[in-house]
Amino acid sequence: MDGRSSNPEHRAHARKDVLVAGRLFCRGEWAECAVVNVSAGGTRLKAAGEYRLGQELCLELAACGRLDGVAAWARGGELGLRFTGDPAEVAAALIGLATYG
Repeated sequence: MDGRSSNPEHRAHARKDVLVAGRLFCRGEWAECAVVNVSAGGTRLKAAGEYRLGQELCLELAACGRLDGVAAWARGGELGLRFTGDPAEVAAALIGLATYG
């Protein structure tokens, strides 16, 4: 067992389902991605490519700017990005996205 729970009640931050285009910076290059859901703690992305646990990444969203994070998991063309910034600052940056999608 990896310690993660699929039960949203056990998450530290509430998640909001969205579908927003973004860009992901990895290994010196930007690649297109899609944000599937988001919270102050992290996001689930659809992203092509190979990612490894703990890999440093930067997500860029038109509505929010750039958000730094690390890969929490990757499988089947999807990626979990855990934000490394202060959750309150990340939440402030994401408020428009979470509210208006």
